[in-house]
Amino acid sequence: MSNTAGGYTAALDPRYGSGCYRRTIVLRQSGPSRVEAAVEDDPHAFAITLEHDGERVTAVAAEAHRYPLTTCNGATAALQSVVGAPLSASIIELKRHADARRNCTHLFDLAALAIAHVFRAARERVYRIEVPDEIGGLTEARLDRDQGRVLTWSLRHGVITEPARYAGQRVLGGFTSWAVANLAGEELEFALILQRGYFVALSRIYDMASVSMGPASEDPMPSGICFSYSPGQAEHAWRVPGSRRDFSDAPEQMLRWYSPSGAGYS
Repeated sequence: MSNTAGGYTAALDPRYGSGCYRRTIVLRQSGPSRVEAAVEDDPHAFAITLEHDGERVTAVAAEAHRYPLTTCNGATAALQSVVGAPLSASIIELKRHADARRNCTHLFDLAALAIAHVFRAARERVYRIEVPDEIGGLTEARLDRDQGRVLTWSLRHGVITEPARYAGQRVLGGFTSWAVANLAGEELEFALILQRGYFVALSRIYDMASVSMGPASEDPMPSGICFSYSPGQAEHAWRVPGSRRDFSDAPEQMLRWYSPSGAGYS
């Protein structure tokens, strides 16, 4: 079987249903005015270093370690748009300063989380997401913070059925607006982190080895949804062969490449 839209054709991955999507995010205060952060999942591996003066972001540097499209690396420069952003404990506030759609979604999310981490007493925080492949449209999306589970969604065809507070909400399409209106503080952060993980987990359905090498402008993705799918980028965005990883049975392999600085900071 395959899915075809426009110039994009992808066979369904015959292994889907036997594995698990995983994403790990690390946030670390590595100095009195610096936060370092990294994220890794099946198609992505990014890191940033963000500096601040206690009121605003003063500098940001980004590293694209692994990415699906050749243009994604260019988004490290686009992230400079967050410089000057006021510090906020809410990860949603960064969108008031910079246009998320002109950035890499995952780098922008990471910057927002790094800003929120400035206000925490804990020097380090680790988030872990796991979403087992759907079977009959059913799965669970789980989020751990450090060593404890903080959120679990039971889902049926992309709609949350449990817990009751989220029941009936479709994870893709209108969820962010609902979450901002109904959640706050860390609960909002947890929900938006898990939503992003679930979205990326759906890419496991396809056998990416069968997908056209590009350009991304032929994909059935909305134009301007992110940096690589923006006009001027999508036309020469080509897939990076062998960029995907499967961490279903090897979560300990995630972020092995990441070496944050500031080991002596206390």
